[in-house]
Amino acid sequence: MKWIKPSEVNGTITAPPSKSMTLRAAAIALLSQKESQIFNHSECDDVIAGFRVARALGARITSRGNNVKIVGGRSPQGTILDCGESGLCMRMFAPIAGLFNTKLTLTGSGSLRKRPMGMIEPPLNQLGAVCKTDNGFPPVQIRGPMHSGKVSVDGSLSSQFLTGLLIALPFCRGDSEISVVELKSKPYVLMTLSLLERAGISIDYEKDLHRFFIPGGQLIDSLSVEVEGDWSGASFLLVAGAICGKVTVQNLRLQSTQADIRILEALGSSNAKVFIASDTVTVKESDLSAFQFDATECPDLFPPLTVLACLCRGQSLISGVERLQHKESNRAQALFSELTKIGAKISISGNRMAVTRSRITGGLIESHGDHRIAMAGAVAGLSSTQGVGIQDWECVSKSYSRFFEDLNSIGGAVS
Repeated sequence: MKWIKPSEVNGTITAPPSKSMTLRAAAIALLSQKESQIFNHSECDDVIAGFRVARALGARITSRGNNVKIVGGRSPQGTILDCGESGLCMRMFAPIAGLFNTKLTLTGSGSLRKRPMGMIEPPLNQLGAVCKTDNGFPPVQIRGPMHSGKVSVDGSLSSQFLTGLLIALPFCRGDSEISVVELKSKPYVLMTLSLLERAGISIDYEKDLHRFFIPGGQLIDSLSVEVEGDWSGASFLLVAGAICGKVTVQNLRLQSTQADIRILEALGSSNAKVFIASDTVTVKESDLSAFQFDATECPDLFPPLTVLACLCRGQSLISGVERLQHKESNRAQALFSELTKIGAKISISGNRMAVTRSRITGGLIESHGDHRIAMAGAVAGLSSTQGVGIQDWECVSKSYSRFFEDLNSIGGAVS
């Protein structure tokens, strides 16, 4: 168990590398016949799983320091693709697996076994692959090769499967068209398109209609990318600065397509003191006021924003609760059950969470195996009166392995 005592933070941290960008870059590099390089890659558990899947599909991956070299092979080395607990890995690599004339099974562990995968089946089957899930859940069995075509994709739950199709379909003969119904997490789609463009892949995107036109028979050039700092992980540190001290986070790209850059908008709405210089953001404690924020496009901000709202005068409203049901936990319920244990005043009605200024007392909370619940509990502990103990804290390695070390380095009393 990790115990976080009441603390005043003051220090500078370099943001962890983005796992979302690292994983997308690895998937694209897998399909290139040339050598690609990824600098400043994330080393979290999800990325380890993604590299494992890429190797199983034929990539040769070597690492030296913060430089990863990937030579694509497109030659499966086995039939099992172990995605660990990464939903992005499973949904993104499923269409890529559909390029091969081999029966492949994408498996996972822990919470991934309960995450919905039913949206994968209809489009891949329409494109000629044979795809089967276990009543809409992992494992996912796929045998290609899939072909080009016109498909409709359900984007209401996640854009991760769409990302996989955008990476895979340029390699099919003939042109393809994807129409997306209720596209969510659009910023991550833009990240995928940007990386593909840098690798020489052309895709036309009709934003108003959420339609993608993909010329077939394209080849990926080598990809060289320096991974941005992760706004999702950094958001917890920035909130820590807003509620109990001062925190500076470096390596945060201000022109990023990452959805969670909107933490700056939420902090501004709460009257936090935010200072921006180049790729560095500093947040200082201030008299915070209630805010309203729509997190539909950035659901990973819900945990840090819930903690922020506990320290804001009045009642804050955060919408987008429907996006939280199928994360590593039912994240809305986990936030409610664990934070109310330690004094938070939270209510949920439909698609909206209301958080009233609260006195965080302290106590023990359970992470539910969810990295973002564990990090939220830790930040709440900083502003508590008695401290907060977090059970199953190791799950933070899913996205931010050094989180507790970084929190400690800026003055957070972690034991």
